[in-house]
Amino acid sequence: MFNDYYLSLSNLVQPIITAELAALAQTLPQHLQEVSASYLQKPGKRLRPVLLLLCCEALGGNAEDALPAAAAVELFHTWTLLHDDVIDHDTLRRGQETGHIRGRRLGREKWHLPPPAATDYGQALAILAGDVLQGSVTHLFTGLKAVPAELRIALLERLSGKLNPELLAGEQQDVELSCCPLTEISEAEILEMMRLKTGALLSFCAETGAAIGARQEPQKCSAAQKLAAFAEACGLAFQLQDDILGIIGEEKHLGKNIASDLREGKRTLIILRTLAAATQPERAFLLQTLGNRQAGEEDWRQLTELIKRCGALESTAALAEKYLHIALDSLDDALPESTGRNHLRAWAGMMTKRKV
Repeated sequence: MFNDYYLSLSNLVQPIITAELAALAQTLPQHLQEVSASYLQKPGKRLRPVLLLLCCEALGGNAEDALPAAAAVELFHTWTLLHDDVIDHDTLRRGQETGHIRGRRLGREKWHLPPPAATDYGQALAILAGDVLQGSVTHLFTGLKAVPAELRIALLERLSGKLNPELLAGEQQDVELSCCPLTEISEAEILEMMRLKTGALLSFCAETGAAIGARQEPQKCSAAQKLAAFAEACGLAFQLQDDILGIIGEEKHLGKNIASDLREGKRTLIILRTLAAATQPERAFLLQTLGNRQAGEEDWRQLTELIKRCGALESTAALAEKYLHIALDSLDDALPESTGRNHLRAWAGMMTKRKV
C-alpha cells in the first residue's frame, strides 16, 4: 500500500532532522532551541521531503542518497511557517501554540514580562528560530556526500538564487494584497501569489529529487523540469483546497484556527468570488467584516454562510480539480508508466484530496 511506503520514506527523514536539532542545541540558548524545534517535534505530513525522495527514485536514484536534501526542505518549510505565523498573527499550528506564542509564554514564565514586552520577545524568538532553521538548510545540502560536488553546488544555487527570492516575493505579495482594497485585486494576482508562496517550494523539491536521481543539474534535465511543473500545479490545487478547509474544516482535524484567514483579511480566490456573486448589501457586509478585529463570532458565522451561499467554495474546488489534472498531465509527460509514476500520482491524490 502506498500509505505504508509514504510513511516509510517519511520516517527515513526524521533521524537526520533529530541529529541537526541536537547539534543546534549545543549552541543555541534554551528558549531559542525550544522554539526552533517546536514545529518539528510534532511533524506535519512531510509532503515535501517525501516528494523529493519519490522524484529521486522515479529517475532511478537511491532515496538514501537524497535524505539530507529531504530533511533540508522540511526545515526550509518549517522556517517559513515560523515567520508566516508571526506575520499572520496565528496562534495555533499543528494543534499547538505557534512559535511566537510559545516564545511569549516563555518570556512571561522566566521574567514575568508584561504583555507588550512578552509579545515582542515571542516574535523576536520566532523570527530568530526561523533564521536558525534557514541556516541549517544550507548545512544539510552540503551533507549530500553521495552527490557529485558540481551538482551540490548547482542545487544550492537554485535554492539561494531561485527558491528563496520566489518564496519571499510570494510572501510579500500576500502582505501587499492584504493592504490593497479587495475590489482592486484580480484572480491572476492571487494565483501568482499562491504559485510563489506555495508552488515554488514544491517545484524545488521535485526538481531537486529528480536531479539527484538522474545525476544531472535540474535545468539540464527535461524530466526534472516536467516534474517541477507537476509539483507546482499540485501546489496550487493544495492551496485552493487549504483555503476551502479554512472555511468549512474542523479545527481539531486541521490543527489551526478556523476562520483565522477571515479575521486577518486574507485575500483568497474564495473571497474574491464571493464578492463577485454577492448582492450589494452582502458585498457591503463582506467588505466591512473581512479583517475586522472587532467583529464577533456571529459576524464570522454570517460571513461563512454568505461564502457557502454564493457558490465560491464549489467554483474554487472545481479550479483545484483543474490544477490537479494539469499536474497529472505533466507527470505523465515526465515519466513512462512505472512504479515511480504511480507513487507520484498517489502522492498528488493524497495532498490534494484532504477532507474536513
